[in-house]
Amino acid sequence: MERQILIFIKSIADKNYFATYIFFFFNSCLQILFPPYPGDTITIFQGYLTYRMGFNKYFMLLSTLLGSFLSSMFLYYFSYKKSDYVLNNKYLIRLFNIDKIHKLENLFRKYGVFFILINKFIPGLGSLTFIAAGIFKLQFIPALLSILIANILHNTMLFTAGAITGDNMDIIKASIKEYYRLIVVMISILFSIYWVLQKKLRKNRA
Repeated sequence: MERQILIFIKSIADKNYFATYIFFFFNSCLQILFPPYPGDTITIFQGYLTYRMGFNKYFMLLSTLLGSFLSSMFLYYFSYKKSDYVLNNKYLIRLFNIDKIHKLENLFRKYGVFFILINKFIPGLGSLTFIAAGIFKLQFIPALLSILIANILHNTMLFTAGAITGDNMDIIKASIKEYYRLIVVMISILFSIYWVLQKKLRKNRA
């Protein structure tokens, strides 16, 4: 599937620059709204395409950031307003694995917006985390800022990786694996720092 999509993107880029920006906007939307879609792979390829074909890198990255941020905020806001519908809709439950959402509740209550920042980088949990933020009624401004920061960091890292890896599918997939391994290590370090700081604060209060 991914290879066919990449061939399709190349054909668009050869014919119409503006259509290419539009495509990557919708690509990032699909990545959030339809999790089985291979969005990360395509974002990496987008980085390669930008430097190979002379696209404006700021417009290219902006198209992805806008699509990703707006669709993420849509999931948060819709879940905030329609939490009962989201929790009981069979299609949404299957698509986003919403049956797992209650396992996130205690972590959300404990870590708040920090949990959004972390989960955006874990495969399969990004979209579910935005839905959970809405269902658990995370405040709007903290949610907006954390979703914005998470999307900027995630997509910029993938976009930059694409400028290095090129259009080789095997290299792209290997890059994604290494990317997620690095993220797991970084998350483990951040959690360790957070745990140590929390422990010291409790001792000081006591």
